[in-house]
Amino acid sequence: MPLLAIQIILLTALFAWLVCIYTAYGDGIIGRRMRLKEPTVVNTPLETPPLSIVIAAHNQATALRRHLPEILAQEYERFEVIVVDMRSTDETKDVLERLELQHAQLRHTFVPASARDISIERLALTLGFRAAVNEWVVITRPDCRPASPLWLQRIGETIAQPKSGIQSPRLQTPDIVLGYARYDEQRDTMLDLKTGFYRLWATMANIRHILGGKAAVRADSCNMAYRKSLFMEHGGFAADQDLKAGAEELLVNHNATATNTAILLSPAGMVIQDRITDKHTWEQMHMFYAETRHHQHHTGLYRWHQFLRMVTPWMALLLLTLPAVAGIVLALSMPETATILTAIVLFILSVTYYYVRITAFHTTASSLGVRNHMWLQPYLDLCIIIWHIKDRFARRMTSRNEFRKKFV
Repeated sequence: MPLLAIQIILLTALFAWLVCIYTAYGDGIIGRRMRLKEPTVVNTPLETPPLSIVIAAHNQATALRRHLPEILAQEYERFEVIVVDMRSTDETKDVLERLELQHAQLRHTFVPASARDISIERLALTLGFRAAVNEWVVITRPDCRPASPLWLQRIGETIAQPKSGIQSPRLQTPDIVLGYARYDEQRDTMLDLKTGFYRLWATMANIRHILGGKAAVRADSCNMAYRKSLFMEHGGFAADQDLKAGAEELLVNHNATATNTAILLSPAGMVIQDRITDKHTWEQMHMFYAETRHHQHHTGLYRWHQFLRMVTPWMALLLLTLPAVAGIVLALSMPETATILTAIVLFILSVTYYYVRITAFHTTASSLGVRNHMWLQPYLDLCIIIWHIKDRFARRMTSRNEFRKKFV
């Protein structure tokens, strides 16, 4: 093999390796900070604020029957739960009325049939905010349950003493608290693995962006807290009231700053959502997020990092792994010293990348208390960019009215 060709191959491979290592190592920053962070010793009891939990529900009587008692059983002194019924036709009303007889902190309201000028989900959340008697409103969904009885306690502690956790260096007084959530891990079907991996992948990107001193871009609608006064001051969902999805995400995206958003990184503060049982539902969620992205603010750097994270697995495959395999095959057929050394270098670069990538991702996943299938990660990494391309294509092929018409 000519010396010039070897030099070009090695320089290209080294550049690709450096880019890949940078993005792979960055995914472990959350886990490393959590392991290195010393717990703060609190000499006096924290004055945690009272909380109002708002849940918008439509035909989810079964989910409410399963999960609402766990929310009502939280070990927290002062909280209320407000369920807003979005014109349900099942037993939602009966379930709520029975639970209200057992729990004084539970009450419910409903979306009036005369509502016309705002999407029903956004109207339901607005009604929940207006009905809340407390300054801090916690948003979750009917198909979600807390990971522990200390879920609200962890939210309250983050509000009262945000500096005690892993936070942005620019955080001052929080107006928004972003927790994280995962899907219920009951089976190991391919759909379960894909949905769980992608959710963790996206959550890590948003948290890493915040830890870098930037404003939050995304939010998990299953686990977040928001100041009622901030909601009222900025007009709630006025900026995107006709959109079909992305209510909580855009609420945070439009009003979060580098100084007002805290993150809750504690397994006890996690929320667990029911599994997605069919592929069509998952694809619909991603297609609607592709539309939501077009209404987000301050996302330039975030999107650049996202692009790098999507591209680097393919860069590693095409510029490190496949050339290494080709070099080994070529070295076996033509055992030249230059060819053998080139193949060895490419192989070492490839192995070190996959090792750093898998261990960094696993470090964060395990620190967050989320299950991670390390053996499948290289394949799922390659799938990310394919999923994004499919989502954008599906969005372009769908009528814009589909994202804005009235729905529940």
